[in-house]
Amino acid sequence: MKVVAAFIIIGTLCFVNNVKATISEEDETFLRSIFSEARLNIMSEEEKEELVNGDLTVNEKIYQVTQTLNGTFTYSEVDPETAELIKENFNNGVSTYDATHETTYKRITIIDNYIGGSTHSVLVYTQWLVTPATKSFDVTAMRIDGGYVVDGTQSGTQVYWEDGEYNYINYSWNGTNIRKTDNGFGISMNLVNGASYFETDISANVVTTSSDAVAYGTYQHAVTDVTLNQSQSYTISHNGLGGVVNFTNSVYNLYDGMAGVSISL
Repeated sequence: MKVVAAFIIIGTLCFVNNVKATISEEDETFLRSIFSEARLNIMSEEEKEELVNGDLTVNEKIYQVTQTLNGTFTYSEVDPETAELIKENFNNGVSTYDATHETTYKRITIIDNYIGGSTHSVLVYTQWLVTPATKSFDVTAMRIDGGYVVDGTQSGTQVYWEDGEYNYINYSWNGTNIRKTDNGFGISMNLVNGASYFETDISANVVTTSSDAVAYGTYQHAVTDVTLNQSQSYTISHNGLGGVVNFTNSVYNLYDGMAGVSISL
């Protein structure tokens, strides 16, 4: 099922040249170390050049999430050696490394691209390394401590593999899937039924108001079917899942509770 809310664009990726010749081979390698080819193919040349020419700080983690016998979920950060092994065995969104129906691996990255003055471009990017069993409204969100998100710059993307091709959905800053607060925002993305690979990202410009400003990012996976309204029943708080998403009591246990990432701005 594809759920398309207002201000969402669905597209199909056609691979011709994955990373255009306007950037060097070294820059191409750098971008591929962070993003998938599918994600790179929907980036504009301007976006790519801003990344390779920018003042970037990147923090990446891989988490293993396991369903226990009583139906709850536990998570742990994968050590660097195992993380490399998982990535080596990663192909089209499916990891052949010790993956079961009850165990998933997700790679979550937060990127700070310093623009100048007190302005930063912050991106939270998640790749599934195993196809999830449940496909419903997952939430990708960021929280800013010591700064604020510039309204109107928020956006999000879901990329997925279905019927032999990559497709994508763009989410707008003023669409029905976004929830905005004074200290951050989140976007609910309904994972497409029938797809076997997923990645999501959200981004926005952030203005810092403190020398100790920090951006926090999280990806919360729905472990059962939820509605859009349920997925948006949260506040942005340091007490929340991943240090970001504080779901209401009735919704809290419907998500896997995976930890997040952070980066100093």
